[in-house]
Amino acid sequence: MTVNETAEGLVSTEMMEMRRAALDAMADLPGQSPASPPFAGVRVDGGPFLAAAPSDRVPGALVAAIVDRLDRTVGREGCGAALVTGLSGVFDLAATRRFHEALFRAVWREIEPMVGAEVPGRGYRTKVNLTADGAIPLELYGSRWSFKQIHMDRDALLFSHCYGPVSGYDGGEVILADARSYLSRHRARFTDLFEWSEEPTPGSKPVLRAEHQSDVMAECGVNLGCLDSDQILFVNNLPSAGILHGATPVQVRDPANYLREFHRCSVRRLADGEDGDAAADVDGGSSR
Repeated sequence: MTVNETAEGLVSTEMMEMRRAALDAMADLPGQSPASPPFAGVRVDGGPFLAAAPSDRVPGALVAAIVDRLDRTVGREGCGAALVTGLSGVFDLAATRRFHEALFRAVWREIEPMVGAEVPGRGYRTKVNLTADGAIPLELYGSRWSFKQIHMDRDALLFSHCYGPVSGYDGGEVILADARSYLSRHRARFTDLFEWSEEPTPGSKPVLRAEHQSDVMAECGVNLGCLDSDQILFVNNLPSAGILHGATPVQVRDPANYLREFHRCSVRRLADGEDGDAAADVDGGSSR
């Protein structure tokens, strides 16, 4: 095991502890009422922002609109996610992915100052990867499929997905849930609703237990439907944000033409002793 792998394992263990503590603490927050409907305002029409900006720049006003929705700090209670739409009329797929990465980095620059006190560390690493769902190398996570149960990623502090191309299947609808509102309203703690995922690699993530999914989704969740390259989904995955995500099961109906790719950007903190310049900007996984 390399020094970086050992350091990453320590970060994963620490992040598990932080996530459990944050979820437990939500029971003691003032009872919060989720938006009606939940995640109202999550969508951001990117078209007007892109039309008003030079073609080679990320519009600052679009970044601000995304951050406003992601920000769940005291006094700025955003919904914790942002779904940017209207991209296919401006970009082809390759250009959308380039824009996605540039937009993610711009959003992270605004989010990073909010992170330090909650998730201390000596720096952060941004990862960009392309995942073909159903064809993920088994040696990475023990499954060829992305993790679809409703959960909170273990290590990522912020992530975004741009889906496409997609074809040949039913299901795969993206779902979000506001666990913070649910836990605070019901005075529930980690052990009341969650379990740890079973992983072939070190570390686990909080997973909403199956018997609670319908209640949580009915009260504090949203189904965003099947996303494609017209859209980019951002999720605030800080422990205190309490945002869960997942997807409905994928049912392949046309194996010859099946394709479900998504371009993912994410950021996590570095551990003490970890080399921030190591070549880890690309991986084959989806949701760790």
